[in-house]
Parts: sequence; C-alpha cells; structure tokens
Amino acid sequence: MEAIRQSHHPLEIIPVFRRIPCSFARDIAYTFIWNGFFALGFYVINALAIGKLLPFAAFQLIFVISNIIGYTIHFLFWLGRSLGLDAASRRAGGVVQVAYHTGVPIVGVAVGFSFASLLFGWGLAAWLKDPGTVLQILVVSLVVSIVLTVIFSWRERDARAEMTLAHERERAERREREAVLANLRALQAQIEPHFLFNTLANVVSLVDADPAKAKRMLESFNRFLRASLAATRTESTTLGAEGELLAAYLDVLQVRMGSRLRYAIDVPAELHAFAMPPMLLQPVVENAIRHGLEPKVDGGNVRFSARRDGADVVIEIADTGVGFAPTTRGGVGLTNLRDRLRLIYGERASLTVGENGGGGAAVAVRVPG
Repeated sequence: MEAIRQSHHPLEIIPVFRRIPCSFARDIAYTFIWNGFFALGFYVINALAIGKLLPFAAFQLIFVISNIIGYTIHFLFWLGRSLGLDAASRRAGGVVQVAYHTGVPIVGVAVGFSFASLLFGWGLAAWLKDPGTVLQILVVSLVVSIVLTVIFSWRERDARAEMTLAHERERAERREREAVLANLRALQAQIEPHFLFNTLANVVSLVDADPAKAKRMLESFNRFLRASLAATRTESTTLGAEGELLAAYLDVLQVRMGSRLRYAIDVPAELHAFAMPPMLLQPVVENAIRHGLEPKVDGGNVRFSARRDGADVVIEIADTGVGFAPTTRGGVGLTNLRDRLRLIYGERASLTVGENGGGGAAVAVRVPG
C-alpha cells in the first residue's frame, strides 16, 4: 500500500500517463510536462486579465518560472518521503495530511520565486516590497496547493479503494483455498480407510501362505502411514519426503500386484530439499495404478521423476498402462490437483496430461523453483 501511494505522480490523473511504470526518470519527465501545463494555464490567465495575447517571450519567462517552482515542489515532496514526513502525515490523516499537502506547495512556490529572482537578478527584497508581486505569489501558491491537494486526496481515496478490493480478493481466495483443502481432507479420509482395509486384508491372506511377503507389506505399510501422517500435519513438505511416501505406497502395491507392477523413483539429490505442498502427487500415482496398470493384464511400469527446467521444477508421473482416452483431462483427482496448484501458485504452475512415449499416460506438474 505504501509503495502504491509513493509511486504515483500527479500527472497520472490523466489515464494515458498511467501506462509507463514508475521510475525516477519518468517522474522527472512527468514533472516537466506538468510544469508545462501550469505555464500554459498561467499564460492564459494573464492574457485574459489584460485582454490580449502576451508576446512569446512572456510565455518563455512563465515557462521557466513554472519549471523552477515545479521542480522545487518535486524536490520538497521527495525530501518529505525520504524523511518519512509523507508517511507520518498519512498516518495522522485529516487536518495534518491536508496541511502537509497544502504547505509543501506553498513553501515550494515561495522558494521557487526566490530562485527565479536570484536567477534573473530581479532582487528578492524589491519583490517582497511590491504588494502586486506578493499577491501574485500568494495566488500562485493557492492555485498550486488546491490543485495538488485535490489530486492527492483523489489518490488517497483511490488507493484505499484498491486496498479494500485487494483485501476482499484475499479473503475470497482464502475461503476458496480452505474449501479445496477441506475437500482434499475429505477425499483423503475416504482413500486411506479403503487403502488400509485392502492392505490389511492382503496381509491376512499372506500370513499363512507367504509370511515373508506379509512382513514386507506390513513394513512398507508402516513406512507409508508414518510418512502420510507427517504430511497431513504440515503445510509444506519436500520433494525427497514426497518421493519416500510414494515409494512406500508403491512398495505396498507391488507386494499385492507382484510382477505386474514395477516402479522407479528418480529425484536428483539437489531437489530432495525442494519445498512443495504435501500429498500433492499421491492422487496422480494412484490414478496411474487404478486406471492405467490394473486394467492391463501384463501390468506395467510407473516412474516418478523430477528435474530442473530453467527457473521451474517439473515433476512427472508416467506409466505404461492403458492410457487416457484421447479427449480426457483427468478425473476428480486431477481436477483437485489443478485447483490446489492454482490456489498455491496462481498462474505460475501448470498441469499437463499427455501420452507416455512407451505407451500409457504421463502427467507433468510444473511449479516455480
């Protein structure tokens, strides 16, 4: 909010001048244009006062004086921001803020006229003794102060409206994020008992027939439950921890499916500590098993991999199963994943569903690195 207020120039009251990003050079150029508007205005006022056009030399003189005054005011406002006076006046609000925005131009006009007097050798003392000159300075000060005060008030109201709108958007996004997370927890609560009961049923069936397999399945299931429980209790995990969770999950399924399931986890060491949301990728792996490999008589491979791609990290889950239908974009699991990516990363993340080179499907998740 502070940055928004300080980046505006009075000339931005005209929409076309809002297109150029704020910078020191831009503000200097804008002040030059702003001074030109004031010079033209005062030239017209003087011409109307005497009832005829003034010579071009008179406009040149007014233009030079306007620039001296304008850049003096520009410097004083810059100095006020640097010293924190501008921010302090906004915090105080009301009369203090109006007094600040009115007082700075008045001081700027007086100092600017003094500089002009020294530059042209008119003699400051003589100016101050001339009632007409003093009146002229007061009128110019009043006009400039009113114009700038109105503009700063407009900016303040506009900035407050932007802040209110931003807060409303933030609250709406927070509510949407909470709703998606609630849906995810509900889905997870449905998945885990299903997976739990199937695994326990498989263990029971293996205890007598193949104790070694039963033991391996229990050990893998124990690792999965520990990793899953840790993931549900935190808002962030690492790519390495997510790989361990998926390895335990796939190991349990491999005991059940036997040679029909083969998997590989390929996460480079430099990406093990990469932070990411928890339980983001398990639904994708589960889809690969349920919809890709289980319907296929011979089963197939599942590969979980990650790599750097410029400033992003690309995570891919590929299988050699039956693949997706030609027009599919995924089911509920991938829809929830898209929603989570959008809420967490905005437009910086993407989800791509495509064909695997060796047959089957490939889902790629790109997140900012």
